[in-house]
Amino acid sequence: MFGKPKKLKRIPYDLVSYITIETEAIQDANDKNMISSYCLSNLKMVEWYIELLESGSEKYIVPHKLSELKSIRDQLRECHKEIMKVKIARPEERPIIDIKYPKGYDG
Repeated sequence: MFGKPKKLKRIPYDLVSYITIETEAIQDANDKNMISSYCLSNLKMVEWYIELLESGSEKYIVPHKLSELKSIRDQLRECHKEIMKVKIARPEERPIIDIKYPKGYDG
């Protein structure tokens, strides 16, 4: 009916850890927006893969098990909650020069 089924792209195994690391490195609203968009786009893809498996679609080959996808979905939802919790300091409240000295430095 559809011809040869299309094999979909695998979701990287380190996706959640990458998003977690990037969340910890958020410094401004642009960073927050970019990682939030990345997280949500991957979440949307995972939910689509779940729909394909649950509907029994023969048009696509999903390279993951349903249990894997549900686990990834839950982790991505949690990641997005953490991204949204990050508070961004207003530019006028940030120091002009912020130097991080090593511990024990008495300079």
